[in-house]
Amino acid sequence: MRWLERLIEILEEEIALIKGMRELFAKEREAVIDNDVDALLKLAKQKETLAMKHRLLEEARISCLRKAGREGYTLSQLREELAPSYKKLLDPVVSCLQDEVERLMWENKRNALLINKAMQINSELIKLFSPFYSLSYNRDGTLSSNFDSGGLQLRG
Repeated sequence: MRWLERLIEILEEEIALIKGMRELFAKEREAVIDNDVDALLKLAKQKETLAMKHRLLEEARISCLRKAGREGYTLSQLREELAPSYKKLLDPVVSCLQDEVERLMWENKRNALLINKAMQINSELIKLFSPFYSLSYNRDGTLSSNFDSGGLQLRG
């Protein structure tokens, strides 16, 4: 079954891609901790590239299943239908993919919590210090003269 071999290849590529995304998440976590905005911007571009590659792999998987006469099948449905000898080939790859996806989701959730906490801290710092400095914007939305000159003036 050539289509099954191709499907397994696609799934293995997807596993490698997910592992790469997890590496980016680890770098993202470090960049958040280090408050390295430049690194975060670079990582966002890299994550976008991996997401596009993932979409291409997903399209390849859908095409592979379509050619095998199993359009619209999920991997679980496919596993149920396959003969035991073919299922034995597919099962380890699908299990590995599921494990990697779970790890990726956990890493993403952890980073999201870390980023949200950093944003909360920054927001609190802004609230704490803003009464001591003149505003950067006038009521009409233009920049204040204090901001234009690059200086901040203490109030009071």
